[in-house]
Amino acid sequence: MARSDALRPAPAPGRRALAQRLLVLGAPVVYLIALGLTIAYWGLPVARDQLFFWLALGMLAFSVTRWRTWGVLALEWAPFFGLLVLYDRLRGAVAVTPEQAHQTAQIDVDRALFGHEIPTVGLQRQLWDSAHLHWYDYLVWATYMTHFFAVWTVAAVLWRVAHDRFRAFAATTVVLTLGAFLTYWLFPAQPPWLAAQDGGGIGPVARIVPEVWGRLGVRTIQSVYENADYVNPVAAMPSLHAAFPFMLLLSFWSAGWRVRVPLALYTLLMGFALVYGGEHYVMDILAGWLMAGAAFALVHRGVPASHRWMKRAPTLTADSA
Repeated sequence: MARSDALRPAPAPGRRALAQRLLVLGAPVVYLIALGLTIAYWGLPVARDQLFFWLALGMLAFSVTRWRTWGVLALEWAPFFGLLVLYDRLRGAVAVTPEQAHQTAQIDVDRALFGHEIPTVGLQRQLWDSAHLHWYDYLVWATYMTHFFAVWTVAAVLWRVAHDRFRAFAATTVVLTLGAFLTYWLFPAQPPWLAAQDGGGIGPVARIVPEVWGRLGVRTIQSVYENADYVNPVAAMPSLHAAFPFMLLLSFWSAGWRVRVPLALYTLLMGFALVYGGEHYVMDILAGWLMAGAAFALVHRGVPASHRWMKRAPTLTADSA
């Protein structure tokens, strides 16, 4: 008498299914090991081209069984990367010497808000000790460093798990970045550390992040295309370091309080790091937040196509975010 179907043992998984499962598990592991070894031996990949290379490699590794989407990845990320490379080049091409850049307006606004001693000078007088680094100095350095990869990592995750939200997020990032460049071009501005060296009359200002960085000895991988000609010390208004965390807060506001609170704290911590570190005035921070809000509103409310993307996009819960 034949056994019933219910009593038959389940068929063993085929070789193809087993190989696929090993590939799904193995590709991310190999990627993470390679990334870890690269950081250990060559340094952090914070340069734009190095970062995008590892982000693309990570998206491929975590989408190894969805190879049909790799063409979409190239089509959608290549223009994104190209625009940001163009931004780097244009920012460095602003033909203004540090002596010609603005400094009075930022100092006046900070003094109007906080008194004669601007916040950067006051915070450093109370907290900074060049002979001894405190725990918060390391925290300031770590927070500052997240600027180089946080937004792009979030974009990569969105591309993988919530593609419609990636489109709007990428559009907001590009609009914000190009808006910041336009402001740099129209209003080149000195940061506090440069104004202190240039006789701005604000008092002594140390540049804390490079100080901590130098003592930590953390290396970075050199960019293939970036060089000193693309560095612009008078691109301080608005602060993109401050704008990006606020953009993240706005982008994930609908995820609920468990996401809003950490992102709000991150936004405030970045603002503190920039002011205390001598990189930006409070005015630069406020201008960055304002520009992030304007870019977000333009993409999500002012452009009908982007609004439809957001309507169709699934709402991220706190756990998925």
